[in-house]
Amino acid sequence: MSFKDINNGVVPPKIAGIRANIPFYQLAWQINKSYAMNLALNLPWEKPINEETDSFSFHQHYFDVFEDVELNWHLIQNKGSESWFLQSKPMFDYLLICNGDDIYAYFEKAVEAIKQNNKIEFIHAFNFDLVKSKDAFFHNIIQSKLYLEDLNHV
Repeated sequence: MSFKDINNGVVPPKIAGIRANIPFYQLAWQINKSYAMNLALNLPWEKPINEETDSFSFHQHYFDVFEDVELNWHLIQNKGSESWFLQSKPMFDYLLICNGDDIYAYFEKAVEAIKQNNKIEFIHAFNFDLVKSKDAFFHNIIQSKLYLEDLNHV
């Protein structure tokens, strides 16, 4: 599935790289505390490595949704089981991704609030257009949406 097929009509996500020398669960808790979020452990984020062999790198993943404005928040480890999620950004330990039409600038407010947290060394937002391989992002965003829809039927 190509990026053009997946991205049809989808607003590009907003991404921030995070560097923190604390365990992942503590980072999620610190972000929850900084910006009144409710990031919770979710299914691992799967990044395809090689389509010919169907190999994947699994990245631990926390998830939250702001239902009133339809924003999905993902916090994932940049270093997965087999590879970096963003090969070009190994300086980041984690990635905070906001997916949806962020008309109230929640992403920018979250980044500013997280910057104030002294347990988090560094957070930097960068342009999604600078990401070379976008397929992995959109594949997982769609998978998360399908997972949430399935969860509602249980």
